[in-house]
Amino acid sequence: MPNVRPTALPNQLPSLDGFRTVAIAIVFASHAGVSHLIPGGFGVTLFFFLSGYLITTLLQREISQTGTISLPRFFLRRVVRLWPPLLVTLLVGVFLVAIGLAQGALDWGTLLSQIFFYYNYYSLFAEPTNSVDGFGIFWSLSVEEHFYLLWPSVFLLLHKRLGASRILAMILVATLVWRVVRFVHFQSSEWEIYISTDTRIDALLFGCLLAILQANGAADRLFKADHFKWVWLGAAVILLLLTFAIREPAFRSTLRYSLQGLALMPVFHYAVTQPDTHLFKPLNLSWISQIGVWSYTLYLVHYLIVKALEYNGLASHGSPALVLGAAALSLAYAALMYRIVERPMLPLRRKLAPKG
Repeated sequence: MPNVRPTALPNQLPSLDGFRTVAIAIVFASHAGVSHLIPGGFGVTLFFFLSGYLITTLLQREISQTGTISLPRFFLRRVVRLWPPLLVTLLVGVFLVAIGLAQGALDWGTLLSQIFFYYNYYSLFAEPTNSVDGFGIFWSLSVEEHFYLLWPSVFLLLHKRLGASRILAMILVATLVWRVVRFVHFQSSEWEIYISTDTRIDALLFGCLLAILQANGAADRLFKADHFKWVWLGAAVILLLLTFAIREPAFRSTLRYSLQGLALMPVFHYAVTQPDTHLFKPLNLSWISQIGVWSYTLYLVHYLIVKALEYNGLASHGSPALVLGAAALSLAYAALMYRIVERPMLPLRRKLAPKG
């Protein structure tokens, strides 16, 4: 029987690494050529939801331990976590372009926007050169970083209020309304709405809302695990399938994201609170969890590898050779990156962890 990764380690929540694996698998499969079967954008939404949930859970833990949130330490933890793999991967990509193994052209404006996490808006308004083919997906890093900059302070203001979850729900509704306004009044394209922080922030906030509802006990009351678990999960699956099936642009640019966020709430709740059930146990298998640990680096590098293999004529888009070759190279790169870049940073990350 496969080993199941223990879930009692500090700052480790059941099933989350498994969800990271699911998310990166969806994104990878889409970029490797099966986007007509697998909606890659949902993998990004899954990453967003997970980040909102995890960060809020950790912020709640820090407040319970110390009575407050150290914003400088929080931001330093994010820098130590995000920048080393990103900078190394950017250097690798630029090097591959320089020696002719990847497509692109050196553009400092684009590179700086990717390094400092404003690439999503820069790509919309500055019409940048694609400095490295395969790094266009870094728009999602910008959305997450904008969330990291804003949410800790907002959470500090909200956590003492009895109606915090209601206020957050109002923000979620307001984000949906703003998407409608952008689509109808400003005639923003589906792509512009897809990558903008102001229209996608709710994907993270749905995760935040679940974490808050779990902390105050409302999630247990809402989902009533013993009686309505399969009703909630069945409804979530049906709702997700509907969001994939409906192709109408107005729906895809507006209501789709809200419905996906709602559908993910019961799925995450049961996966985290009942990780040993047959349905969610695979998420906690050791090898599944390990891929989840590597998922950030896998996200950074996989599309670069896909594009490089295609550019050099080594595999065609959507072919088994491309899928298998890109997967193997991406996993090898992520494992090496973890060993020589990420793992050496763990002691510093532990030092920056909340005291208490």
